[in-house]
Amino acid sequence: MNPTKVQGVVRSRREPGIVCHEVFYDSGTTLARHAHETSLIAWAMDGAYREQTGSSAFQCGPRSVVFHPALEEHAIFFGDASRCFAIEIDAEEVRGRYDARVPRSLLHLESGPLAAVLANLYAEFRNPDACSSLAIQGLALQLLAGLSRTDVPEVDRGRPSWLERVEDIIRDGFRARLSLEELASEVGQSPERVSAVFRRVYHRSIAEEQRRLRIEFACERLRDREASLAAIALDAGFSDQPHFSRAFKQVTGTTPARYRLVTYGACEEP
Repeated sequence: MNPTKVQGVVRSRREPGIVCHEVFYDSGTTLARHAHETSLIAWAMDGAYREQTGSSAFQCGPRSVVFHPALEEHAIFFGDASRCFAIEIDAEEVRGRYDARVPRSLLHLESGPLAAVLANLYAEFRNPDACSSLAIQGLALQLLAGLSRTDVPEVDRGRPSWLERVEDIIRDGFRARLSLEELASEVGQSPERVSAVFRRVYHRSIAEEQRRLRIEFACERLRDREASLAAIALDAGFSDQPHFSRAFKQVTGTTPARYRLVTYGACEEP
């Protein structure tokens, strides 16, 4: 076990589209419900912790691997002092630079071949040489390929053909008011079945997915320094600015104004 009492990130390394962190948390630490702007792969090296994601909860022991899609909310409780290796994946840059696919749904694996890939990646991270940059990029792509292969059967197992239509409707109309009854009518299924199948496949509700897409849209709109938070709230589909601010903070852990200030250097609104 790492003897240090430093909480959080101990050391980091950045490659194009990939950021690696070694992190440490003492026993009893709780990370409240939060989300990451990028996709995240976490490998438990020492200790154990429990994750809560939507309505799902699972235990992570040594060598377990967890993949979180970008902006997926989760909370963590560290029952033991835990050391983890975390990899942030910028899906857009990885797709453009490496032509690699990033999984779309939560994955939780207990050890196995991907843990061995992560062990090699961690060794390159901790003991770098002239070839480590290339090695880290190659191993990260190998890791994504393995996760994507794992993702396909998990998502497609029992996946009805109409679910793709539901995805399209949500993706195209996330800024509008969507009702479960209308979605179900569009695909000829009962609202209960649409809701249950969507949650089983994606580990989140349709409302959570709509909110995630709205916040993702708002994050990009905040780049425009001339746009007020009230205007962005309405443009993203929220009823008003306070509702937008509450949802934004729940997903990202910060306020829209603070996000704009830190990310784009704009003046924070009062």
